[in-house]
Amino acid sequence: MKNLVAYKSNSLIEASYKLSLQEQRLLLVCIGKINPLDTTQNKTFQITSQEFFNAFPDMGKENAERRLQEASDKLAERWIYIQWQHKEEKIRWVQGQVKYFTGEAKIELVFSDLIMPYLTQLKNKFTGISIKNISSLKRTYSIRLYELLIQYKEVGYRKITVEAFRSMLNIENKYEHFKDLNKFILLPALHELNTKSDITVNLHREKKGRKISALLFSFKEK
Repeated sequence: MKNLVAYKSNSLIEASYKLSLQEQRLLLVCIGKINPLDTTQNKTFQITSQEFFNAFPDMGKENAERRLQEASDKLAERWIYIQWQHKEEKIRWVQGQVKYFTGEAKIELVFSDLIMPYLTQLKNKFTGISIKNISSLKRTYSIRLYELLIQYKEVGYRKITVEAFRSMLNIENKYEHFKDLNKFILLPALHELNTKSDITVNLHREKKGRKISALLFSFKEK
């Protein structure tokens, strides 16, 4: 299970959404089971607590069932905002409620019809996220930042405006002062990536006048 690779279109990686850590992990495991080139891919997936633990062993086997249930609780309510051809598309991750099978330690989810084109038929402009490289990350923003960077792994550099970064993380109305964004989002995420992932990241800040306007990330594989 740790050898799974989750393939996402670049539009999905750069979309605006917010998920808990366990929701992020559950989606990655399910996406990792999808054949990104299959045009007839099944949308329904069942995940057991054992599979969940195998993918993210840091949670502890004794906590896997509870974490899996946590991940399924609110996922049906989560929205994604995707910029597409100069317009914004608002879609759900899953269709209906995520089913939790009491006593069987497993869940079942059905991806929405609208999300499937961002997970399948990916002939170009997509990124693969190897789950083993993020299995120890414990912050949802660390996972998001990793995906945004690994999208540019061929060049090892990415520039993101602060405005775009806030939008992607769906925190437009939080951490309005850069010092707070730096303290609560950037520094913890960078620390995790540098200590628990397969890349080493450095951050430089670009200013426009006295205001920090963009984030310049340089990174390389360890």
